[in-house]
Amino acid sequence: MDLSVALLIVGGLLVLSTLLGVLVRRRSARVAAGCGGAEQKLVVDGAEVTLVQLSSPVCSACVAMRRVADGLVAETPWLAHREIDVIDEPDVASRHSVFSTPTTLVLDAEGHVRARLIGAVRPDQARAAIDAARAELVHS
Repeated sequence: MDLSVALLIVGGLLVLSTLLGVLVRRRSARVAAGCGGAEQKLVVDGAEVTLVQLSSPVCSACVAMRRVADGLVAETPWLAHREIDVIDEPDVASRHSVFSTPTTLVLDAEGHVRARLIGAVRPDQARAAIDAARAELVHS
């Protein structure tokens, strides 16, 4: 086999595997509606909405979700973010049936879980869940 043909095949496989990886990662991030009971002890005092990110030490998507959450907190005075390592606090992960990290719980000021963000979601997806949680608190 000619060297240039072999390089083209390897290059094509690299591009294909990269595209498949990006597609899988995008499809794995999702938002689920209200999912569970109260978690008042996880709420940050003074916040109307708290993002509780359940992470693990070897999770690259957790870093991306942390950046999304920190960016939203920086522009929203009534929003807070806290991160919990599932290795250190497995009971929280167990109570919420967390099977992958990051999973971010969107809690209202009373500690009700209003949504779950599974994977590293886009800022607009997170913002929609946050705004819905705040609206539910105002209307209840």
